[in-house]
Amino acid sequence: MQKRKDRVGRPAGTPKTGGRKKGTPNRLTRDVSERLEALGCDPIEGMARIAMNPKTKPELRARMFAELAQYVYPKRKATEIAHEESQGGDFTFHELLETFTAATRRSPERLSV
Repeated sequence: MQKRKDRVGRPAGTPKTGGRKKGTPNRLTRDVSERLEALGCDPIEGMARIAMNPKTKPELRARMFAELAQYVYPKRKATEIAHEESQGGDFTFHELLETFTAATRRSPERLSV
């Protein structure tokens, strides 16, 4: 294959210009936000009301709290715990506890709530 020499556009390495400014919502996001505002609907408030209503089923309340939490708290990544295999290949409770305790000493920020 031959390289095309009659390329249209900016030269490689030139910074991008034009387009949307950073943080500007796309048209669909903007339209949905405007419609919800016109209806007086606040989805976050609605989820909070469902989550805090004691008459709501516990499963739905838990889901609403989980949905709301992602707007307040960062998602946590799993912490890998390396452990040398014990003789039988299974962990005893005490081995697991020691390994976990050692891992939390190395990086306690991963476990903070």
